[in-house]
Order: sequence, then C-alpha cells, then structure tokens
Amino acid sequence: MKPAPRAFACAQGGSFRDRNGRVYVLGRRVLRGLSAEALLNFRSLLKTRFYLNYSTSGEIIPSRELLAAEVPEEIPSWAGYLEHELVPCISYPYEWTFSMLRDAALLQLRLLEAALLEGWTMKDASPYNVQFIGKKAVFIDLPSFEPLVSGSPWSGYRQFCEMYLFPLMLQAYKDLDFQPFLRARIDGVDVQTAARLFAWSERIKPGVLSHVWLQALFDRKYGGTDRNLRAEIGSAGFGKEMLLANVRKLLRLVRSMQWNAADSEWASYEDCHTYSKQDLAEKYAFVERALETTRPKVTWDLGCNTGRYSRLAASLGSRVVAMDADHLSIEKLYGDSTAMASGLILPLVQDFSDPSPSWGWNHRERTALETRCAPELVLCLALIHHMVIGRNIPLDQFIDWLAGLKSALVIEFVGREDAMVSKLLLNRADHYPDYSQDGLESSLLRHFAIENQVALGAGQRRLYYCQPRPVP
Repeated sequence: MKPAPRAFACAQGGSFRDRNGRVYVLGRRVLRGLSAEALLNFRSLLKTRFYLNYSTSGEIIPSRELLAAEVPEEIPSWAGYLEHELVPCISYPYEWTFSMLRDAALLQLRLLEAALLEGWTMKDASPYNVQFIGKKAVFIDLPSFEPLVSGSPWSGYRQFCEMYLFPLMLQAYKDLDFQPFLRARIDGVDVQTAARLFAWSERIKPGVLSHVWLQALFDRKYGGTDRNLRAEIGSAGFGKEMLLANVRKLLRLVRSMQWNAADSEWASYEDCHTYSKQDLAEKYAFVERALETTRPKVTWDLGCNTGRYSRLAASLGSRVVAMDADHLSIEKLYGDSTAMASGLILPLVQDFSDPSPSWGWNHRERTALETRCAPELVLCLALIHHMVIGRNIPLDQFIDWLAGLKSALVIEFVGREDAMVSKLLLNRADHYPDYSQDGLESSLLRHFAIENQVALGAGQRRLYYCQPRPVP
C-alpha cells in the first residue's frame, strides 16, 4: 500500500511543501501557497456548514485568502495564497499525553464525520495536522479537506491507525508509553509492528482484532500486489454511508479508551514534598517576584510536575510551556480544568536529558523545541540534582544548555543534605564533585548575572534569579 503523505510543520522561518502547495513562515506570519486545484477546493470549503461551525469554534485554524497585493514579493508564484492564524507554540505528538493524543484523534474523526455528511473527505490523518492552544485541539491543514469521490475509501485510515489508534492502544491496553514509539518512527507504529506487539490472546480487547490483526493480515496478503484495490473497493459499492458507519465506530472506540495508570512518584509530589509551609511560601513569592520583574511573554517551566508555578506564570499573563519527563504528572496537569482554564498553558512530556531534537527529512521535518517557542524566562525548580546525579549530566554542561536559551532564569539548588538528594545518592557511588553550591554559582556566573538569591529553611535549598550577560 502507498504510504500516506507526510505532514510538515515549521516554526521560525522556512518553507515546507505538500502536494497542494507550500507553507511559508515569515516572522510571525504563516502563509500557504496553493495549487489551482487546492485553491478551488478552499473556496468551495468556505461554503460548507461544517467548516463554518468548526472555524467559528476555533477547532479549525482561522484562515483567509490573501489579495494579490497582500502577498510578499519573496514568495514564489502560486494560484492563490492563504494566511493562517499563528499557533503560539508548535508541539508534536511524541510530546503529548495520552489524553492529548486521544483529544486530537477525536477532533480528526469528528471533522471527518462532519465532512462526509456534506460530501467531503480528508485525504490524510496525521496528528501533526493538529496543534494545541491551551487545552483546545486545533486542526491546521486546510488542504487536507477535499471533495469525496463516490465509491472511494478513506485514504487516511491506515495513517490514523499507525499514528493515533495503535499508540493509544499501547498506552490504554498495555500501559506502554507511546511517546518513544512515535519519536522512533516518524510515521508512527506500523501495522506489522503493532501486530507483533499485541499477543493473539489480546485480540478480545476492543479494536485489536479488527484494526490490528485483520489489517496486518490484509497488508501481508495485498501490500505488494499489483491489483488496483481502490478500484475494486469502488466497484463493490463502498459508499458514503459505509464510510460514516466506520468513522462512527472509530469514534466510539477512541472515546472508550482510558489510561488507568498506577500513580507515579512525581505525580504525587505536591502531597509528599519536603518543604515546610514557610519555605513553600517563600519559594512561591520568589518566583512571583521574578515573573513580575521579567514580564515574560513565554515561560518554560522545566520539571513542572503538576504545574504549581506554571499556573502562577499563567495568572500573570505569561504563555507557559510546562514540561516534565513524568507522563502521569503532565497528564494530570492537562486534565486540571482550573489550571488549563486560561488557555495559556501547554503541557508537554519532555525529558531534558534527551530533549526533542530536529529530525526527519533534512533534519527540518520536526524541529527542536527551542526553535518553536523560545522562552523569555526559564523556571528550573528542584530539577538540577535530577539532571546531574540522576542523569549523569555534568553540572556546567547543563548550565551551558540553559544559557543557550538566552533567557532569564530562576534556578533552585538542592544541597546534598536534602532528603531528595540523599535518596538519589543512596545506591550509587558519589562521582559528582561538581555538584555543590559553589560549583553552581561558578557555572552560572560564566553566563549570567545573579540578580537575586534566597536560602530556604536551613539553607539546604537556594533560589537564584539570573539575567543573561550581554554578548560581547
């Protein structure tokens, strides 16, 4: 079977092409050149009820056709041009939680159902065509919509399975984090791999027999054939009603999926941390002062846990990328309706010892996080001991990485006497002579001016507010 078209996403400049045109990012403008066919489709799309409803609700990215005089001279000639509203921060499915991927899948299926009812379809089903603005999933690839050809199957079905359904099944049915699978293979979990991952005894779980085992069998039988399966399906009467029935079955299946994870150490951290009430109040006040001083448009909260300080930053008007390596902590933050109510927090699963890289075709198909949403303030609270001792990252190299973000910084040092550090050192040799307050301050001063600092409690923890030094 022919693979589905790849979805490209870009952030800080550049252009990316699909078969209907090319996307251009110029500063804070996102423009799309369209082929003649794609332009006609867009103009017809504007007349549909489903497009009006979903664009009004914000679940389809607001877009408009440009007049000829509005098109920048540096963009090559196309039949027409669109300008899309800017997504504040691009994220990728391997950075999402289970509920985020499920919500994106449900949006994809609801859009497809609504399109089919009006004689349209969607040619692909890539989660890279969905972005999150706060808790809202937003579809961004308008040329994915095209008029339905009578008798045609949904060409995006296999891509939906490999990039949505199989990852969700792995998390819901086997408690296997799907993020490493999506980051390991840019097109998702292929059907033959999924069939090997699910034992025959697991075929009784909803969707496994029909979408995994039978599809894998069909793929092995016909995957390399010269038969025109699309024509055969069309002649067999594969009509709109059958498509709608299958989409609605998928909707019921995806809605039914739940991830019943056992609690993690860090998802319960807010209930079992070692701070006194006074220390916690002083820490909160210190971070609040740093936010009020910096007034960042974008804040990164590294090791955010369930988002105490992300909520604080959002309450002061900053857009926050809240990140933690613990999937369950981020899942809880995404599910916290109070925390997410502002629409300013984007929660992401992110391991800072192995952060999202630039990869894919020419290392530009997916880009590193710092190219997508650069911060003006970084919160690095009670994280450094996990990086240096837990992940064996040299302290000076971690500070170098933070300095490379070129933002203000709030960082918390946790001394060796602290119970959390003692726990990390309990069953390992202490090969961390660089892990000390002096070592941290020396590393910070190579890149930053320390504007303010405060010791908490007995001095086992210390907070620093730093500004980057001007580059000579």
